[in-house]
Amino acid sequence: MGPHPSAADQAARLTEDGARVTLLSPDEDARRAMGRTMADTARGPAAARAGYEQALREVAEVADTWGR
Repeated sequence: MGPHPSAADQAARLTEDGARVTLLSPDEDARRAMGRTMADTARGPAAARAGYEQALREVAEVADTWGR
């Protein structure tokens, strides 16, 4: 066990090894919708909508990574 590399470090390593990688993380709108307290269930619907909207904007990049 021990510390795990960050997602960005893992993506970089995979890329160095020849993998095609798209690393997704919440954008500014999604982070704002989620708020600082992840346990705040009142923010769930707005966070889900923001995540869905982000997904619509990034679907082409993910499809390109998958080779479609």
